[in-house]
Amino acid sequence: MSSTIEQGDAIAQAGDMLEFVDEALAHPVKEGPAPWKILITDDDDEVHRATAFALRGFHIDERPLELLHAYSAREAEAMLREHPGVAVAMLDVVMETPDAGLRLVDTVRNELGMHSVRIVLRTGQPGYAPELEVIRRYDINDYRTKSELSQTRLITTLTAAVRAYEQIETVRAANRGMDAVSRAANTVFRLRSSLEFSRVLLERIEEILGGPADALVAMEHSSATPGEAGLHVVCGRGRYANLAGCAIERSVDVEMQRGIRRCLAAHTCVFEAGRFLLWLGNGGRDAVVVVDHPHPLRSLQQRLVEMFAASLGVGFENVDLIERLDFFAFYDPLTHLPNRTRFINEVDQDLLVRQGGSRCLALADVVRFSEINDALGYRCGDTLLVAVAKRLRSALGPGVTLARVSGDIFGIFGPENALDPALINKAFEQAFFVHGHALTVQLRIGLVRLAECKGNAVELMRNASLALNQARQAGGSAFSVFSAMMSDDVQTRVAMLHSLRAAIDFKRGLSLCWQPIVQAGSGELQGLEVLLRWRNDFGELVSPARFIPLAERTGMVHELGQWVLGQALERFGIWRRQGWRGLELTLNISSVQLRDERFVQRLRAQLEYSDVEADRLVLDLDESIAFEEPGLLQHQLRGLRELGVRLALDNFGCGRASLSQLGTFPVDRIKLDRNLLANFGETPEATALPAAIAELACKRKLALMGEGVESAAQASMLETLGCSLLQGFHFARPMAAEQMDAWLRERRSNFDAI
Repeated sequence: MSSTIEQGDAIAQAGDMLEFVDEALAHPVKEGPAPWKILITDDDDEVHRATAFALRGFHIDERPLELLHAYSAREAEAMLREHPGVAVAMLDVVMETPDAGLRLVDTVRNELGMHSVRIVLRTGQPGYAPELEVIRRYDINDYRTKSELSQTRLITTLTAAVRAYEQIETVRAANRGMDAVSRAANTVFRLRSSLEFSRVLLERIEEILGGPADALVAMEHSSATPGEAGLHVVCGRGRYANLAGCAIERSVDVEMQRGIRRCLAAHTCVFEAGRFLLWLGNGGRDAVVVVDHPHPLRSLQQRLVEMFAASLGVGFENVDLIERLDFFAFYDPLTHLPNRTRFINEVDQDLLVRQGGSRCLALADVVRFSEINDALGYRCGDTLLVAVAKRLRSALGPGVTLARVSGDIFGIFGPENALDPALINKAFEQAFFVHGHALTVQLRIGLVRLAECKGNAVELMRNASLALNQARQAGGSAFSVFSAMMSDDVQTRVAMLHSLRAAIDFKRGLSLCWQPIVQAGSGELQGLEVLLRWRNDFGELVSPARFIPLAERTGMVHELGQWVLGQALERFGIWRRQGWRGLELTLNISSVQLRDERFVQRLRAQLEYSDVEADRLVLDLDESIAFEEPGLLQHQLRGLRELGVRLALDNFGCGRASLSQLGTFPVDRIKLDRNLLANFGETPEATALPAAIAELACKRKLALMGEGVESAAQASMLETLGCSLLQGFHFARPMAAEQMDAWLRERRSNFDAI
């Protein structure tokens, strides 16, 4: 046991203490936010009472003292573990053992790792541990005998120790804060999302403050729609942990909302009573950090917070940029739905996780959307697409992925029972009111069931597109389900396309046939029509009705047409040089070819090269040309007429062209389609239309030609109708060039060559 303070010293110290307490009471100090924790360790209860009496009501730097009492080294160690933040430990050297206090110093420093706490050793046996040796061997703040510690000496020693502790803690806090700021600056540049950024931000703030905090981070959405405008909580700590995703104006009190508005307006840090706020905006997007802190920040903490906010500004700009790039890479900026890339990724992910099941993928487009765009403008069209997306979303319900995959086409993926076309069409019965226009919208849907079609998302999309094309052909708000037959048809067309491409490139399998055109009545040869034939690599003769439309859709018709024209003019020139100079050459021209602005120029060059007069060439134009662009049509036809080429309207009467449009075509000849003449003369109805066309042609002084003549009786009826030219199997079938040579030689004696 250590010796007690002698009675006389105790009375003297008590007198000093009373004098000090009276002075302290006469000049009360305002209570600070938190007391200094002082640990008194001594096995003598009288020392505890005397120390507490001496320090009663005393404040150091406007903060009160909180005394913790331990009566052994073991109790002191437990109390240090239980009460972090002890500023000063006043330890008796001799307690359970003669060196218990010294051993406790070693435990505090090396085992507990408490290097900030200041240690004052007190002993009643000064000779037991020499002062110089103890100070040299142990990390202590002061070493005093108990008889030396009068009230004044005790307060002086304690004040110096507390201030030393505060300075050490300030340096440690500064180091921790700077480390937090440095690590945050290094970390945020690797973050890619607002949520990750917010979590790291709040973790570093807690490090700077030295403990948990009630805090939140609120941001604007990176690409917000009008309904998502304003700040939303991204991440929260403490009592704000459950506010993630909530709008600020609906989740925090009015006072905090005022503080946030002040922070946004000032574009800087705002320190208020009970909280502080940080602004992290980048000029285009705002973010605010709100931290509740009941005690005012110390000067160092405030400077660290301001430095922290400044370093995070660049990091926030980086996260914002990454999120915007990510948004535009995977989302449609107009509707904010996933785009094609993200839709495919989500479908593939679902297929990987949930193999099997009754799910389906559909593509839906807006019927006649391009007409709305053309008539009302793109702004109206964009607004309509946003409205259609919202209505689709509400009609499909949860559990269904909706995306805008292109233009006016939406991708849908989910359970089969959620993709009911009848319910979707019902949702679109009500009109849309867009920019003052009431628009009725219909959807076409092409659907593929996963149970009936294997493959990844891209293959499912392709099959759904085939079904959508089938729905388009039906017209209106049609609905079509993919079948294997659709895929077979596409594969056949693709194979034909590749084969046709090779035929054009290598002139393989392409040939020309010639069919005579004769004058009605006399049967004299008027001219020759050239017809294109194609035999594929399998030796099969492919109908022009199959491969010509394919060539038109792919643009190959330009190369094909140039080859046909060149070959036909070259062969026709040979026959002209053999004496058949009075003949005409007739060939078909596609409306796609006519849209080429250089067509007339190229035709002139080929006529000059083959030495064929332009007036010997008759170009057959399909009646569908009536629906081409009027300006381009008139310009090209005028150029052909100026060149001297004659024009014929082919297949008239079986398409969409009407008699009223006949007067708008600058043509020289009308060719009645063979289907129109199939039942001519049998019924009044079958005779009426050809008769009307013949009457109109006569009034316009246009030559009328009948196609598909297979008998003398039919030839006679067509001559009666007014046809001056006839063509068909009754006169001659299409022939190859060698056969045509022989046919011409046989008839040479019947014609007077010019």
